[in-house]
Amino acid sequence: MADYDVIVCGAGVGGLTLAAALGQRGRRVLVVEKQRQAPPVHKGELLQPGSLHILRSLGVLDRLVADGALTADRLSCRTADGDEIGALDYRTLPGPFGHCMVHNYTAIKNAVAAGLTAEVRYGSRVDGLVRDAAGRVRGVRVTGADAGEEITAALVVGADGHASRVRVQTGIEVTREPYPHQLVGYDFPDPGLGPDIAAHLTADGLRLMFPMPGGRARLYAQAPTGEVRRAELGAWTDDMIARVPALAGVADALRPTAHDAQVMSAWRFNATTWVRPGAALLGDAAHCVHPMAGQGMNAAIADAWALAGHLTDELTDAAVDLALERYDADRRNAVHYVSRLSHNLATLFTDTSWRGRVVGRHMLRRNQHNRRLQSIITYNMSGLGVRRFTLRDRFVQFGLLRDREEAAVHAL
Repeated sequence: MADYDVIVCGAGVGGLTLAAALGQRGRRVLVVEKQRQAPPVHKGELLQPGSLHILRSLGVLDRLVADGALTADRLSCRTADGDEIGALDYRTLPGPFGHCMVHNYTAIKNAVAAGLTAEVRYGSRVDGLVRDAAGRVRGVRVTGADAGEEITAALVVGADGHASRVRVQTGIEVTREPYPHQLVGYDFPDPGLGPDIAAHLTADGLRLMFPMPGGRARLYAQAPTGEVRRAELGAWTDDMIARVPALAGVADALRPTAHDAQVMSAWRFNATTWVRPGAALLGDAAHCVHPMAGQGMNAAIADAWALAGHLTDELTDAAVDLALERYDADRRNAVHYVSRLSHNLATLFTDTSWRGRVVGRHMLRRNQHNRRLQSIITYNMSGLGVRRFTLRDRFVQFGLLRDREEAAVHAL
């Protein structure tokens, strides 16, 4: 008999969500995490409505609310001066979650971990996979504080991030497509931002800003790859503030925090398969999207929920293989669509070329009051499902046809 039913490698939000979902189903789960204490990171603050449904089912949502999580109803696209040129309104969504939820990534992890029945080993590194004579994955080799050991399971899941050791050792390859920019993330005292998530589209790229719990705020600023050096963050921040009038109201709160800003890269990929006999990937180990699309952590939560749901009461090799086949077909195709949508939105928000800025701003302004197009995009970003654009929708989006509501107004 195996030591555990499932070994989850990686204690991020995706891995912990899988452990929680499997625990609800009575599985014996071990979570292995190489870091003893994860450093604070600027990422994964936004929970989409689809994730809220899952976290409510796991009993996590109440803990997040009690811990001060904020809600956000709208993503507002604005100019550098602060004028709104488009918006996604989550209040148009069906069901109880007509909003997103915002909290620190560490707080979200802690809320999921608080209800776990699984065993979690921090400070334990997966050094390799245990295989049988046929090459099937049967467990992991782990090195901890004292000594190494082999631990067996019916299924090993790599939830260990974009540089996944499990992915590498299963022989699954990915091709990363880097974006030509980085993101500078600031954490600063909230000087009184409104409740919206504000995406300022400037000549220098995206400036995304929103309030955080505990009287804090976040700003993510786009910069060409290699332009920002830590020793020059203060001067770079001053120049950014001077070039974006909408940042004048946060300048005094933002400047003192420049030296603590985090610089991160952006890329995308979706592995050609997420599974091998006895092993599966989820979250950033399997796929990666632009970090400002608000999809990375949410896709990992959906991956975990789907994988747990596909595992039946049996954990024979044949049953596990069938579950993994269904999981791969289910989630990889869904993430392919999410990845394409995220890339299109990221390109719209971050293209600093003259043509890109003109065309992108024109499309946003033209469709600013097109409730049908906005509701489709919002629904697809929410994680609740996928609604496809019709051919007419595409013609309207690009200005080749007039929106029916707009035409009706002009006919009056």
